[in-house]
Amino acid sequence: MNEANVYADGFCTQFAEEGDLMEFLRNRMNHCKWLRKPTKALRLIPMEDEKVKKAYAGLPQYEEILSDTKNHTQLMLKVPGTDFPGEYLPVRDCAIHTILSRAGVKGDGLKRLDRKRYARIVNMCLQTAKGLSLIRLSDGKVAAVHGGDVTDYKILNMEQIFQETIFYLYKNYPGTKYIESSGSYDHSSATAMWELSGNPELVDAYQSALKQYGIKRQVYAPALRLSTSDVAAKSVTISQMLLCDSNNQVINLGDPIRISHSGEADIEYFKEQLNQIYSRYKQAIENLEKLLEIPIEHPVNTMIGLINKLDIGKKIGSEAVDLFVAQSGEGPTNAHEIYYALNEALFFAACRGSGNAQLLRLEEKLMRMLKYDWSEFDVSGTVAWK
Repeated sequence: MNEANVYADGFCTQFAEEGDLMEFLRNRMNHCKWLRKPTKALRLIPMEDEKVKKAYAGLPQYEEILSDTKNHTQLMLKVPGTDFPGEYLPVRDCAIHTILSRAGVKGDGLKRLDRKRYARIVNMCLQTAKGLSLIRLSDGKVAAVHGGDVTDYKILNMEQIFQETIFYLYKNYPGTKYIESSGSYDHSSATAMWELSGNPELVDAYQSALKQYGIKRQVYAPALRLSTSDVAAKSVTISQMLLCDSNNQVINLGDPIRISHSGEADIEYFKEQLNQIYSRYKQAIENLEKLLEIPIEHPVNTMIGLINKLDIGKKIGSEAVDLFVAQSGEGPTNAHEIYYALNEALFFAACRGSGNAQLLRLEEKLMRMLKYDWSEFDVSGTVAWK
């Protein structure tokens, strides 16, 4: 596996085998640090500041990291007591939202400022901040700046989270298989999926319901996906998934198990939550079955209304609508089929180059449909795109 450019903000990789994923995560944990520092002591500095240039002058070992940072944030974070040149640490893209959160700053206006003014405003706010910051350093850059007090961010070791999940699934669900190339990592999150082919009883009733409603779709197997982040991109999330049509389509059943990086969260608490997998899966599949009972008279209008509501965007959304019309026409259907059709937006987003974190955010949006009142969107006439 090529990890040569793992320092880069745009780094992203997939794992054909489960062992490759775990080896990679182990290496990442060995190349990261957690630091606690007073928030008031932190300072954001533009890379072009003469003090930064002087500190890194004549140090070729930092050349690639600095070049990548220049192509992205163009910012350094001064963290007292660190062994980086001048105590200036390169800042990743994924760290920006946590730095702004610690400073208590938000707003699109910041994006229009040059780096010098941007840093000055953020630093003015950092100087008034209380308490500690928990700083994550990964592969030579600042990846996140969380709240560092006892009641703030809780570290949940990514390698341990995946290892405990693997132990639990193989012990309690005979026939569990890692789905080839389902594992992926970028600097915002890591994710992987497992097929629960030894537990067909999880989906037997659902397959019968599909036949009852004349739907020819074939359920391939139940599955689970684990995703997590160390940079506040998402909580630890165990999602109930469904593999359909010879494993050609993956559907998220909604209502995932979530463990936030806060409160009493630790590895032991996470292990307790794994015991919910079976009951949550059964409930999620029952909720999906209920969509079969919701008639939809105007599928195209319903899809456009939902796409507007979910803020998916016309480019990707229209491709999902066109595919549905090509395959099923514009006649009456049910909410179940619309949910499947709109999940094709994930495929089109991936084709347009969306990364792992973007696809997970899109999937989170799509899951909201399961809680909606579908009659609100099933209207006649013309529904305009937003």
